[in-house]
Amino acid sequence: MGFAGVFADVAARYFEAYGDQTEALARIAAKNHANGVHNPYAQLQKDVGVAFCEVVSEKNPMVAAPLKRTDCSPVSDGAAAVVVSCKDVADAAVQKVRFLARTQVTDFMPMQQRNPLVFDGVTRAWQNVLREADMTLDSLSFAEVHDCFTIAELMIYESMGLTPYGEGARAIKEGWVMKDGRLPVNPSGGLKAKGHPVGATGVSMHVMAARQLLGEAGGYQIADAHTGAVFNMGGLAVANYASLLQRVD
Repeated sequence: MGFAGVFADVAARYFEAYGDQTEALARIAAKNHANGVHNPYAQLQKDVGVAFCEVVSEKNPMVAAPLKRTDCSPVSDGAAAVVVSCKDVADAAVQKVRFLARTQVTDFMPMQQRNPLVFDGVTRAWQNVLREADMTLDSLSFAEVHDCFTIAELMIYESMGLTPYGEGARAIKEGWVMKDGRLPVNPSGGLKAKGHPVGATGVSMHVMAARQLLGEAGGYQIADAHTGAVFNMGGLAVANYASLLQRVD
């Protein structure tokens, strides 16, 4: 019962409640791999396609049913840093990104005290940060979210309010979260392709978001990115952190 086993248990319960989501998870994995091709900082820079991600094979074995290797982010070595300054110092900077809002929500750690089909702490974090900034999802140019496993990204779609609970597959199957969709999710490749250096992950997600907002994302740049969201979590949605960032012209 490492993290793969814990998230696999959630995935199995989700499948039981809402039907087999193998295709949706494969599409999420393939999306993030395709995005990672264009990120020079990504650990995995190969477009493997939906068909490969959907099928168990020698190169894509089952890790913890129903999660295959392509459903799991690589635990990586890595480092990231941001410079945070007060407004009077930041005003003199040539390039700057500001926090519009930020929040942290802690949920119960024992799963027996929670509904395994709803990441309640994630939902509250998104609601809080959007309310604090007086914004909606439609105001965002993109989001970087904690896709430690593909099932996590699927359920985050629901928690952030893209779809009702149990209908997260719509967001990927209908292309909403693709790079050219209504809300691109993980244009950097996410943890799935960029890598998951535990402890540095949240900061690295802010770095990827800042690069987008500054127009420095190269091949994974979202056109005219002005406002982005970062959502990072610790454990099985126990510690939940959401930030809204905006380019300052």
